[in-house]
Parts: sequence; C-alpha cells; structure tokens
Amino acid sequence: MGTGKLFVTVFVAVLLANALTVLVLFGARGLLPDVGLPALSAPSRDAAESSTQTAPSEEIASRWVPAIQERIRQFWVHPAGTWEGNAPVVNVQLEPGGKVITNQVKIVTSSGNPIFDQSVVNAIYDASPLPVPSGPDFEPFRDFNLVLRP
Repeated sequence: MGTGKLFVTVFVAVLLANALTVLVLFGARGLLPDVGLPALSAPSRDAAESSTQTAPSEEIASRWVPAIQERIRQFWVHPAGTWEGNAPVVNVQLEPGGKVITNQVKIVTSSGNPIFDQSVVNAIYDASPLPVPSGPDFEPFRDFNLVLRP
C-alpha cells in the first residue's frame, strides 16, 4: 500500500473513530444538548415536509461538538502525567456567538485530579469564543455538558 493510500486509510479510520466516540459518549450518556426533540424517533410525514423543522440534538451535536472540542484542545495545556484515564465532565454556559460566560464553566464530574480539571477549565476560557451554530440551533449550547479527553 502506498504512503498516500495509507494516509487516507488512517485519516478515514480516525474520522470514524471520532464520530463513534461522539455518539457513544454523548448519545449513550445523555450528554448531548437537549433541543426538546425525541432522540431516535422517525420523522413524521408532516415534519419531513416542513422546511423549518429543527434538527435533532444528535445531528446538531455531531456537527458542532467535535469542532468545540478541537478548538478547546488548541488552547489546552494539561500538566504532564496528570491524566489517568477519567475524563472530566464540564458544564459550559455560552452567549450567542460562542463567548464563554465568565464564571460559568463548572466541573460536573471530576477526573479525580484537580490540577487536570483546572487545566480543562482554563482551556475552555482561553478558547472562547467557541464555534457554535447560530439561530435556533444555538439554544442547546447556551448551557451544556462536555467531555474532554487529551
């Protein structure tokens, strides 16, 4: 297999793994922002015909949560040797446009290491504004939980 094909294969595998991680972490654990729509129901005929229907929370999250996580990772300086496998769950409150609201990033579930947890909080503030959708799709991101792994 040539280097180019190997790169593409690895790249696609990483993308699929990230997508599955988002679905497992956020869907199965109920950490997706809730937009008030049933998670796995089939769309009704009326809903399918409506062009103004809001996307289900999984669809919104699958588009925006990876971008938010990537933006935070760009600013994340975590102390070496402080992560032992438990990812913190962080509650984040945003203004429209993605600006993180001062004093509104809270650890919901600790990693077990306060230094590591604080590095996550610092990265979220440093990464502000976060990439978020505009209009009605923003609402789930006004106040949501996020899992971050190094």
